[in-house]
Amino acid sequence: MNAPNEVRTMLVESVNRLLGDHVDQKMLEAAKRDGWSAALWQALEDAQATLIATPEESGGAGGVLSDLAAVLRVAGRHTAPVPLAETAMLAAWMLVSAGLPVPRAPLAAGPAGAEVIRARRQGDRWVVSGAIPRMPWARVAHQLVLLAESDAGGVIVSVDPARCEIRPGHNLAGEPRDVVELRDVIAEAAAPAANVTRSALKTRGALARALLMAGALERALELAVGYAQQRVQFGRRIGQFQAIQQELARFAGEVAAAVAAALSAAGVMERGGDVTLAVASAKIRTAEAARAGALIAHQVHGAIGVTDEYPLHHATLRLWSWREEYGNEADWALTLGALAHKRGADQLWPALTN
Repeated sequence: MNAPNEVRTMLVESVNRLLGDHVDQKMLEAAKRDGWSAALWQALEDAQATLIATPEESGGAGGVLSDLAAVLRVAGRHTAPVPLAETAMLAAWMLVSAGLPVPRAPLAAGPAGAEVIRARRQGDRWVVSGAIPRMPWARVAHQLVLLAESDAGGVIVSVDPARCEIRPGHNLAGEPRDVVELRDVIAEAAAPAANVTRSALKTRGALARALLMAGALERALELAVGYAQQRVQFGRRIGQFQAIQQELARFAGEVAAAVAAALSAAGVMERGGDVTLAVASAKIRTAEAARAGALIAHQVHGAIGVTDEYPLHHATLRLWSWREEYGNEADWALTLGALAHKRGADQLWPALTN
């Protein structure tokens, strides 16, 4: 029997090959126009990569969170234009937690911000109302999975997007960030939210973004190093200049720290532990790496780095967009500071070292 790490390695290699075979410049440009790649989603679904950490009894692959974390990192590295994080990390978790069925289809989850969705009983049905200004992937989703508030407490509701008013929007990278309005929409399914809270949803969303950013950072570094080894200026490859070498070394350090923080946070969430501390640290570290790394990558590339024909912008535009979602580094720094203050000075060093 293979050890868990060996199985995860094989999983990552399989998904990496699949994405390498499907994601190219032509697909990414088409996805910017169409909002996503339906063909790529189907390939991932056929490979059972869309519900990796969903229990087998709910129709998933039965993997653990660290398996999904490794796959999201790879998806970020390939800048895959599909709602993999929203489906596998958020919506499926919400549905499983509430004891609801998980469809094999692209899903959107929310709300991602401070918006409040209201649900009320109407006979044996739930009626949902509210608005979400920037819901990721709403217009391409098969179901919208929402955490709603009711008189009885939190409720997980699954809503048909066709029953909602959806106005298309997008982030810097062209990924769907749509305005969704629900006016007395009848839910397809609903159940008490159980352990799904607004805080837990934000934390899980922040971890998903940190993992995607870790992968996109690796891609930007790979492109920057490759370009520095090829581009010739003043009779030498620019990668031979000490100033360029120093910046690339600094970039590599940022990437290594970001990847370590994101994967470590996934491990803490899986095993149980100081989840808020781990995820806050991961989101801060990856966001700061995104700021510094994207700057270095574009400085190394010069003008070619911002052209549509060159792939760098697919990574850096996502980094700038994902950095702001589910709380940016300033937001999570405030959370981290408040947590440290609440625990007191005596607990700060143990928290940092454990």
